[in-house]
Amino acid sequence: MKRIYTIIITLILCQYSFAQWPANYDGVMLQAFYWDSFEDTKWENLKAQAPELSQYFDLVWVPNSANCVSKNSMGYLPVYWFDHRSSFGSRVRNLTEMIDAFHANGVKVIEDVVINHKSPVGAGGSWIDFANESVTGPVTGETYTVNWSGADICQNDDGGYTKAQGFNVTGADDTGEDFSGARDLDHTSTNVQQNCITYMKYLLKELKYDGFRLDMVRGYHPRYTKIYNEAVQPPFCVGELWSGEDDIKWWISNTGWTSAAFDFPMKFKLKNAISDGNWGELDYKSITGSTEYQRYSVTFVDNHDTYRDENGERMRSRVLAANAAILALPGTPCIFLKHWKRYPIAIGNMILARKAAGVHSQSPITDQRPADNGNGYIIKTSGTNGDVLCLLGYATYDTSGFKLIASGEGFSFYVGKNVNISGLREGTDTNGEVVEPKAITIYIESADAPYIYIWNSSNQELAGSWPGTQMTEQAVVTPVNAPAYAPGLAEAGKTFWKYTVTDVSVNVVINNGVGVQTKDLTGLTHDSYFTFDDTNEDMETNNTNVTDQYYKGGTTPIDLPECVKPIEGHVYAYFRGNLDIDSPWVWAWDDNGVNYTGGTWPGEAMQMVGKDSQGREIWLWDGGVAGTDMPKYIIFNNSGYPQTADLPFENGGFYNMYELLGNANTPTGIQSITSTLSQDGARYSLDGRRVDSNYRGVVIQNGRKVVVK
Repeated sequence: MKRIYTIIITLILCQYSFAQWPANYDGVMLQAFYWDSFEDTKWENLKAQAPELSQYFDLVWVPNSANCVSKNSMGYLPVYWFDHRSSFGSRVRNLTEMIDAFHANGVKVIEDVVINHKSPVGAGGSWIDFANESVTGPVTGETYTVNWSGADICQNDDGGYTKAQGFNVTGADDTGEDFSGARDLDHTSTNVQQNCITYMKYLLKELKYDGFRLDMVRGYHPRYTKIYNEAVQPPFCVGELWSGEDDIKWWISNTGWTSAAFDFPMKFKLKNAISDGNWGELDYKSITGSTEYQRYSVTFVDNHDTYRDENGERMRSRVLAANAAILALPGTPCIFLKHWKRYPIAIGNMILARKAAGVHSQSPITDQRPADNGNGYIIKTSGTNGDVLCLLGYATYDTSGFKLIASGEGFSFYVGKNVNISGLREGTDTNGEVVEPKAITIYIESADAPYIYIWNSSNQELAGSWPGTQMTEQAVVTPVNAPAYAPGLAEAGKTFWKYTVTDVSVNVVINNGVGVQTKDLTGLTHDSYFTFDDTNEDMETNNTNVTDQYYKGGTTPIDLPECVKPIEGHVYAYFRGNLDIDSPWVWAWDDNGVNYTGGTWPGEAMQMVGKDSQGREIWLWDGGVAGTDMPKYIIFNNSGYPQTADLPFENGGFYNMYELLGNANTPTGIQSITSTLSQDGARYSLDGRRVDSNYRGVVIQNGRKVVVK
């Protein structure tokens, strides 16, 4: 019996003896590049940031540093393995100095390793002529050699196309998924295996990398990762397996537990929950919530591939909330560089709080559930020194035992009051775009009390599930703008049903609870007024937007930036950029589906025309000479995502991420206009009172707003 027990212990130790991810790891990783980040993330640039990044990050993942021949290459079509001159810098100086700088600051460097496939050397060589290489190691003086032949390429490469073209590929069939961008290596070949081991040893011993991020591991069986890791024993290894939970668990265990894996299922659940308001998605805990596998889970919100995907893989909105979620969960969080650059204060402070609380890769999740109000989610994890708490959406929770570390649209992040944290930074990352939820009241003129269904840009229901809430409160409202345009038709007050909701921007459907409803009334950012005929089933004609007659707000001109100027006879709009939409595109259309921005989504790129007094960039869309028709709606987006809600279009409108702020055609304190209209025209103040010629200020005359000095 004692002998059997000893055998069991031995087997367990063998299973974990080459585990290439530390137990109870409390570090945080930074993906220090994005697609085509050649200038931004040169080795010399990363070297200069090492002292600052070391305050927050323990691992920095960088692109493949080997020569891929192409002038601008991200390294995913490798040509050379020992010649480390890349689009990001050279080995002799830039790469070595960058790695040394991170090591001097206590940060380990992870290399992007691509061994699923290889590209030919080119310059007269054939499709399968790989570079044979031999080099003396700059640190140890050892010789590293790799040689290749057609026997090292899968015979069914490109679905057999390579062989059909007459190339002498004689390797075994691929043990994983085929990749058509380059030649798939036959990992059953002992020569390929030895070449991979030689290459990975060179990276660790000669270039002084600390570990590997393995690209496209679904392209070959995980048993080969086990062979390589057991031979090389990198301190860290994480694989990119773009798949579901069962596949990832299978892959980790079949590497002999020698590699971690990116938690793709958790990434997609976060997107569905936080961007779309489907909070129940987070009940699915993936490998991060598995006590057996969470040690090997590397969580993330976006990476270089998902971020550039405009068709749905990129985190669409509330990026900071998603980062808060992974920093509150076990596993090893990996922060994407684009997110870090936009939110260094909030993300940095949450990292410091996580570490101070002692949250690590195997910390227990003590509370993970939808909020009691059904409109958010709660995550609480216990570290060795205290708890971290993340509230998503509009979740409510007793936070009396916590202190707030960071908050923003759709989230708040707390740490236990007993946790001592140093190094927290003051200020915000919002670049002046602090937009707090505000009260928006919807007024509806209807014979009977209508139902109102409301949702926001994250698809969160704000007045209950369909058909919503039946309105019970009424108010008498007197028109304020109608007399100015038609003073002879001034009306007495009308009775409206009203409903107030708190959010930045909401969408509404008015209905009678039994089938008659309006179309979607979208992008409401202030008090709005509608009529509704609950006997008319035509959703296009059973309602009228009468906000321009009753809305009292928005009539005081704002100071527009000097660069927001009228463009006579054109269709155009201005946008104030922020950290989420910093290179805006525009998409404009009408109810008939006519697209005014040409081509396909995301529309047309805008042109930066200046900055406002706070240094925020102002962008212009000039759609050219205006025709008889105009757009009805407009969306601003960052080449796809993130994007604004459907906003009402005003020609010459000046917008931010959430709403229409003003109009270039409206006089302001900066762009004051002296009236040149006939002095015989009657003048009205903005509250509808008729004024005489001695009145000074903004008036309405002949149906237009003008400034009289």
